[in-house]
Amino acid sequence: MFGIERRSKIMSIVYEKRSILVQEAAASFGVTEETIRRDLKELESQGLLSRTYGGAVLADDTRAEAPLEIREGINITGKNAIGKLAADMINDGDTIFLDASTSSLYVAKHIKKKKGLTVITNAERILLELSSCGDMTLISTGGILRGSSLSYVGRAAENAVSNYYANKLFFSCKGFSPKSELTDSNEQESEVRKIMIRCSNQIIFLCDHTKFDKVGYVNTARLADIHKIIADMPFPESWSAYLSGYPISIEFAK
Repeated sequence: MFGIERRSKIMSIVYEKRSILVQEAAASFGVTEETIRRDLKELESQGLLSRTYGGAVLADDTRAEAPLEIREGINITGKNAIGKLAADMINDGDTIFLDASTSSLYVAKHIKKKKGLTVITNAERILLELSSCGDMTLISTGGILRGSSLSYVGRAAENAVSNYYANKLFFSCKGFSPKSELTDSNEQESEVRKIMIRCSNQIIFLCDHTKFDKVGYVNTARLADIHKIIADMPFPESWSAYLSGYPISIEFAK
């Protein structure tokens, strides 16, 4: 197993359990404890976790943004299920926005057999994923390429998005909670998503459970902006009263 793959799996465990022990991780991955300690040190340097005696805990950093190669390995099963259910909501001939989230990448993986789609995206990975689809129109926003996310942002990307109108938008963000609602850890990414929301008829939020109660420092959307949420697990019971106050359809992918 390559180091980046192992670190992705470490972050999946940390998101799931909020912590990880060096001894257990070493046994699980079949490597030395020193190797795990180096992995934790690298992840800490990125602001993703905080090392503790014998392990690490999830970092409480609203500005921390995991690199794309790490995010792509977090909760693959959940994101794939969400992507498949989202793809079922897309009709032949639709025009859709897909943002630069890894959740939207999993939507892209399941729409390759759709007919006559127009896909507008600021994600380089999604463009490559769909580049071989003959019966599909791909529109790239262009703009400034962010290396950490392989996404196009900036004024050019924002202007490009504002020139189109989509039947549906599929997007995600860093975190979702009743208090902060939908937040991000990068202002440029957030701004592109805000414009996609304004230029779409139906807004569909892709929310795997690793985003529950996570908070970024930039507000991307309010729950009042959203028409549908697709999640991979039920929301905390304590959120019921809050969620019931909005006319939003919530579906759970299996």
